[in-house]
Amino acid sequence: MIKETTLVRSLAPEDIKVGTYVMTLHRQCQVMMGKESSLGEPEVAVVEVVMRPYFPELPAKVVGVCLPYIVVERENRKTDMIDTRSERLAKVPKRFAKAARKSHLPKKDKKKNKKKGKKKK
Repeated sequence: MIKETTLVRSLAPEDIKVGTYVMTLHRQCQVMMGKESSLGEPEVAVVEVVMRPYFPELPAKVVGVCLPYIVVERENRKTDMIDTRSERLAKVPKRFAKAARKSHLPKKDKKKNKKKGKKKK
């Protein structure tokens, strides 16, 4: 259980290091908006939209950096690639990340360990 209160720190892409635990603060995307002008000619504008994740993902561990891309390991031990040009990441403390991921990690099978420990005579 975490007893101290901490704050996340927004990371610049060049500050992301292997072994750091990160979460997405917000995502940025471009949307094309159309509008009618007074002359009847349609105009198209590209608008930057910044959104917070609807369902925050669990902290991910950085396992590779090749900017603007980073590779992270998710709670299910699978890797994922993040483009830092479209996602703003935050560094979270290791203790917080481990506590958040704990219930999502696969449980060890105690029966398998007992069978491996027994020797046949």
